[in-house]
Amino acid sequence: MGNLQAHSLIHSGEKPWPCSKCPKKFTRKSTLNSHIKIMHSKERPFKCELCEKMFATKGNRDRHLNSHLNEKHHKCSSCGKRFRRLESLRYHLKAHDGIKDLKCSQCDRGYTNPSELKKHCLRKHANGSERRFECIFCAKSFATGADIERHLRGHVGEKPIFCDLCDISYSKNFNLKIHMRRIHSL
Repeated sequence: MGNLQAHSLIHSGEKPWPCSKCPKKFTRKSTLNSHIKIMHSKERPFKCELCEKMFATKGNRDRHLNSHLNEKHHKCSSCGKRFRRLESLRYHLKAHDGIKDLKCSQCDRGYTNPSELKKHCLRKHANGSERRFECIFCAKSFATGADIERHLRGHVGEKPIFCDLCDISYSKNFNLKIHMRRIHSL
């Protein structure tokens, strides 16, 4: 298959390269081969020098290594916020431009980032069996561990989210954002 023909598959949505080990399909054979190596091979030749975790590809190991180093190489030209991953910066830039092209299939709410869409679906549309984290104080249930942790802070009075500009603290990031806007005009 020629490069132009292979490239045209991206636009047509056709995926002629199925994985033999799972239901995924791919537009390019090279992408299929990478998928098999990363997802299905037990071979992990690339080692993190800091925690000794093993990876199938050098790229995955290097991305993981950055999480240890907390290096944020990608800077937003609009607001200066920095990101570890270029992909995260791209989602952030879409938010600046007001582009919410990822739509929830159940309520049509738009998102710039696939992980935010996934969180929305879990939080707003999860059924009872998907809400497996139940609050011991009020019996309200949650779909994710992070959501119940955030919720429990309100019951126990924990406020681990601190303002860098003054001594105030909050139980939720949302409340800090409101504080930053109202008090510090940021």
